Amino acid sequence: MSIYVKSTLFATAMVMATAAAECTVVLTDGNLNSFSQFDLTAGAKLLTISGADDSGDPAHARPCAFAGVFAGEKFVYTRIDLERQGADWVGRSISTSDGNIVLTLHTVASAVGRHTVSGTLSGQAPASAPSRVRIVFDPVSGQTIDGGGTTIGQFVNGNITGIATFIDTTGNVCRCDWVQWSLQPLPPG
Repeated sequence: MSIYVKSTLFATAMVMATAAAECTVVLTDGNLNSFSQFDLTAGAKLLTISGADDSGDPAHARPCAFAGVFAGEKFVYTRIDLERQGADWVGRSISTSDGNIVLTLHTVASAVGRHTVSGTLSGQAPASAPSRVRIVFDPVSGQTIDGGGTTIGQFVNGNITGIATFIDTTGNVCRCDWVQWSLQPLPPG
């Protein structure tokens, strides 16, 4: 059995002075990854998906392409209900008005204070304000997710690789092979 102590100091200077500290003691079998879990909770979450014409990633220099005029920005907000299923977190659209998104996340690596996740995403989400575009994920190519977040907190984000199509209100399409995502609690109200 091992004892792991996580301490967070609220001091502004790196001095050997008295500082307020929060201490968490966790008993483990010696595998420090075994207790590292996202501080996610089950329930309603806001999933944001966005595409870009350019990226800083050389593997995806032009992640989205469209011909003609595309009316609207390439981002969609949708609500999902997140629940724990074994070692995974699974999120599904809350209602048909939110689409038919299915998101699955699981931890693939942990470092002190941080997680790396992978997973899958499928379905589509309807147009949302203010962008007024909807998104459809190609059911044939399949989408894979990578990303991460802090172990303490409710915010997770990353990339989705696979074919995603944004469709504006006039029917114009923008096809992306790489989009970004984030997941966070629903805002109050």
